[in-house]
Amino acid sequence: MTKTASDKPMRRNTGATPYAAIWFTLGAAGLGYLCIAFLAPHILPDFSGGRVAERMLSETQVMKVSADVDSLKSSLEKLQIEVDSVKANAVAHQTQTDQLSAHLAALDEKVRGQDTAKTASAAPLPPPTPDVPDFASGASQAQAVADGPPPTKVINAAPQVGPKVGPPVGAPIVTGSISKSTQTANAGDAISFGPAVVKPAPKPVGIQIATDSSVDGLRITWSALAQVHAEQLGTLSPRYADLGTAANPSFGLIAGPIKSKADAKKLCKELAAQSVSCKISDFKGAEL
Repeated sequence: MTKTASDKPMRRNTGATPYAAIWFTLGAAGLGYLCIAFLAPHILPDFSGGRVAERMLSETQVMKVSADVDSLKSSLEKLQIEVDSVKANAVAHQTQTDQLSAHLAALDEKVRGQDTAKTASAAPLPPPTPDVPDFASGASQAQAVADGPPPTKVINAAPQVGPKVGPPVGAPIVTGSISKSTQTANAGDAISFGPAVVKPAPKPVGIQIATDSSVDGLRITWSALAQVHAEQLGTLSPRYADLGTAANPSFGLIAGPIKSKADAKKLCKELAAQSVSCKISDFKGAEL
């Protein structure tokens, strides 16, 4: 009896199938990718799409913007402090200006009052009424006749003994007891003098400390300077000198007198240190 073909034992196919080849290829590729990723990651392409770099860049920009904002806030705070300081200085300057204006106004009123007093005192007084004796009555006339002229006074006359009797009418008036011979002898003695020597008097020294277009302005300036710098100007007198022309009037304020030019130079140096213009000049001009 014969066996069928199905009864024969089947031989296992030991050759590589396409399916196994595919898996082997994928495994080799994965192993190679891992090796490259571990040993040389910079070779691999960036599959994240640059998100990490963008995130880092955005964080850097945010930090930079934050630092700029902080710097801007600090600058604004400093600017606010400076503005407050400027406001305080402006208020203080305005206060000083108001005080100086009030002081100048008071000085102006004082100068005007002095000018008014000087004008009133300079007004001409009425002439005095002479004392004329009243000769209307006869008794007054008789008294005037009885009194008569005053007696003549004799210079260097000998004392008179007995009652005093007036000189007769028409007698000469005796003026002294010097004889003519004595007068002639004295006239003969000539007095000789040497040649006249004329020494010019030294001009007084002063300092010019201000100029103005009017004398009233100089008076106000002198009042203010004399009060502020009383130590330097307290012992000096003010004068004004005409320095301009009719078309452009100008007057100089000159203080003095000062002993010497050296003292004037020293005084000018002290005043210049206190922001007062000063130069040496002759102590000239009219009283202020």
